[in-house]
Order: sequence, then C-alpha cells, then structure tokens
Amino acid sequence: MNEQASIYWRRRMVAIGGVVVALVVFGWAAGGFFGDGTAQVQDTNSGARESQPPSSPPPPPPPGSSSSSTTAPASPSSETSSPPPPPPPPPDPDLPCPDQAMQVTVELGAPQYKVGQRPVLRLVVVNAGPVACTRDISRALREVVVTSADGATRIWSSNDCYASKLPDLRIMQAGERQQFEVKWAGRTAAPGCPAKRTTVPAGTYSVIGKLGALVSAPVSIVLI
Repeated sequence: MNEQASIYWRRRMVAIGGVVVALVVFGWAAGGFFGDGTAQVQDTNSGARESQPPSSPPPPPPPGSSSSSTTAPASPSSETSSPPPPPPPPPDPDLPCPDQAMQVTVELGAPQYKVGQRPVLRLVVVNAGPVACTRDISRALREVVVTSADGATRIWSSNDCYASKLPDLRIMQAGERQQFEVKWAGRTAAPGCPAKRTTVPAGTYSVIGKLGALVSAPVSIVLI
C-alpha cells in the first residue's frame, strides 16, 4: 500500500512538472513571437520615416486657377500711370485788360440837386474778367459827360478843361473796383475850356461815363 501510494504521487508530480514545463515553454514562445512582431512594426515605421523625402512647397496652380493664394498681376494702368501734369502758370497781370473784361458805370451823389449846387458824379471802372490784368485808366481816358435828357445835346464834360496826357497803368485784380469822383459846377462847357459858360436851368439831364471807347449806360439827374 505504501509502495503504491508512493508510485502514485511520483507520477502525479511528474505530470504536474510536465504541465508546468509546457506552460513555461508556451509562454516563452508566445512572448518571443509578439515581442518580435512589435519590434518589426516599429522598425518598419521608422524606416518609412527616414526614407520620406523632405517636404516641399506645393506646385503652382495651373493657368486660369481661381486659387485665392495666387497673387493678382498688377494692373497695367497702375504700372503705366504717370503723375498729373503741373497746373498752368497763372495769367500774367501785366497783360492788358481786354474791353470785354471791363465794366464802366456812372453813379450820382444824389438823384437830384438844386440849381447852383455842385452835383457829385462818379465814374466806376470794374475788372469783370476772371483774372488780373493791366488797364490804362488815365485822366485823359476817363470822362463823365452831361447831356440833355434825350442825349442829343452835349452840355458838359469832365475833360473839357483838363489836358493831361500822362498814362495811368494799373493792375486790376478780378472783380476789383476803381471809382473816380468829379463835381459838376452846373454850367455848360466845351472842349478847350472856353471862358464863356452859362448856368444850366432846372430840368432832367442824362449822365454817362466813359473809359476810352467804353461807354456806360445813361443815368438821369434832376436839377430843381
């Protein structure tokens, strides 16, 4: 009985030892298999990373592409644009004022005067042009004339007794006004300033202003 029991337990121990050895061998084999596989995968990926060429910029888009990253070519007009031309030089103020740029009028100190008073008459010259210019407004060219109401009879002129021929060149700015005042003695006169002169009676008369060939519109004056 003891001999049989001893044999039985030895067999059990051998069987158990064999199972243990088999498990150890199987575990070692399985561990080696999975360990090698993982290393192989890592090596493969590493090799792929090492063999990949360096990154390069993407190729340019084909002609006609609407890619927003493509820089639009410069406009031909912006490349060929030139600076604006310089402004023209201002008009020379020394150039004479043309007649069409001048405006001549006559003004009265009062619409009516008493006989024997000295009415105030003003000749007004205006540069009505757009630019400055030069005009001769000398005493010989300026003139205030009194006539009958219908303009048919010449009665008096501011130049009848004045013989100056000196020029009076003035630069007149656009819109500038020059005025010249004279006083009429209320008597007749004539060119050459004759000594015989008569007092003008009460009535309505016409006054005009002149600058050379330019003549103003008539203005009525009343003597009472």
